[in-house]
Amino acid sequence: MVAKIILDISSIVWDENDFDTNATLHYKLASEVILFIQAFENCQNLKLIARAELLNNVMNLFPYKMTNRRELFDFKRRTQHFLSNRFRDFISYDIDSTIVNSQPNICYSYFSADLKTEIGYLITEIHNNSEKHIFCTFATRWQNNNNLTTINGSRKEHHTVVHKDASPTIKEYYLNNVRNVFEHNSKHDRIKGKRLENGEWVYPLSCFDGTNIDIPQKLLDNAILYNDKFYNYDDVNQTFVCFKNHLNNKYHGYDEDLNNVPQKIREEFHK
Repeated sequence: MVAKIILDISSIVWDENDFDTNATLHYKLASEVILFIQAFENCQNLKLIARAELLNNVMNLFPYKMTNRRELFDFKRRTQHFLSNRFRDFISYDIDSTIVNSQPNICYSYFSADLKTEIGYLITEIHNNSEKHIFCTFATRWQNNNNLTTINGSRKEHHTVVHKDASPTIKEYYLNNVRNVFEHNSKHDRIKGKRLENGEWVYPLSCFDGTNIDIPQKLLDNAILYNDKFYNYDDVNQTFVCFKNHLNNKYHGYDEDLNNVPQKIREEFHK
């Protein structure tokens, strides 16, 4: 399961006049952004959505001049690294010029004309797309407890995660709602071994001792999706492991015969 994330652009594109007036508030915002980046980088299956043009505008308008202050050095370093590395792996979308409004308005007056246009495309995309999106914003930018809403005749709410000190981050949302969770199926108990049942081979899950799920969960967290299954290689037991969905985001796993592993997966693991 992949969660599509919308980042509040105002968190990294600042108004210089407002910064001069409210520098302390921006220092707090910077710490909240770092909190988001740390949480995001510790999650699998989270994808930021943005067109390349939106990304280029954000990079060009990142507050380089303001972030030269010593107090913002860590914010500058972490954000630039995030934009140039993790944000490269984003999901794009086609342009739709339909006018869709957001409530609250996430397109600030000081944004450039090009950035306003790109945010308009972004708002339209999340409004018209049937998939769910998660809006990530920050306490210094979000003065209410409501979800982001997009409006064009109809109204559509988007789950909103507000990052601030001592509050749930996108990581908690990910762990509770998005993360693929290992849930053992007893027919794959390792003590039962490989066997024939009803004319089909059933394989054990060698890495699971029947109690501690940490090892299979870690293998699942880092597994590679192919069609509707996830694959990883268990170095300890020298076998591929296949994880198969059986309910919502719950997956059971079993050792997979090398001959049954897709060639693309074998190549990924050089096997």
